[in-house]
Amino acid sequence: MRRAAAAIGATVLVGMLASCAPVASNEPDRIVRPTAPQTSASPSASPAATPEASSDATVPAVPGPNDPACIDGVVAIRGTDLDLAFAGECDVVRIEGASLDVDLERARVGNVLASGDRIEIDLGSVDSLEITGQSADVDAARVGALTIAGDRNSVDADEVGTVSVSGNDNHVDADRLGTVTQSGDRNMIGND
Repeated sequence: MRRAAAAIGATVLVGMLASCAPVASNEPDRIVRPTAPQTSASPSASPAATPEASSDATVPAVPGPNDPACIDGVVAIRGTDLDLAFAGECDVVRIEGASLDVDLERARVGNVLASGDRIEIDLGSVDSLEITGQSADVDAARVGALTIAGDRNSVDADEVGTVSVSGNDNHVDADRLGTVTQSGDRNMIGND
């Protein structure tokens, strides 16, 4: 019995010692807070200058908590009546909703999938663009492969590789245009 009481007492003592907090020192705790990177390309910029004042800014602003982000290779943009921009790098951008205005002009993106109504997209160069829905309006520099399924969509680009259109009243205008496959009525595909 005494051995059991001694074992219990030793266990309680070890537990009490393990839960002891270290003795407080007279030195204050050190708190490190990261600073945001500067958005100005020039360190001698005027402190009164704001991002709105310089329309030729080439360095993107620090993303806010509600800005789209690339997660597992995908930027997902969903909603209604939104005006958003993404200037990072990602494999895929998925845009779903209505009355969306999305600026991807400075982004490095492989594939863009847009589904919904009245979606406006500004693009640089992408491998593929897929539009499913109505009344999309896209301005792009280069699209490798364009697929449209819907009505009244408009794509204006410098160059489009292959084009596949299924629907009515779609308009594709490109200075350089590759192979075209279409089904539907009143589609205008070419160089206006």
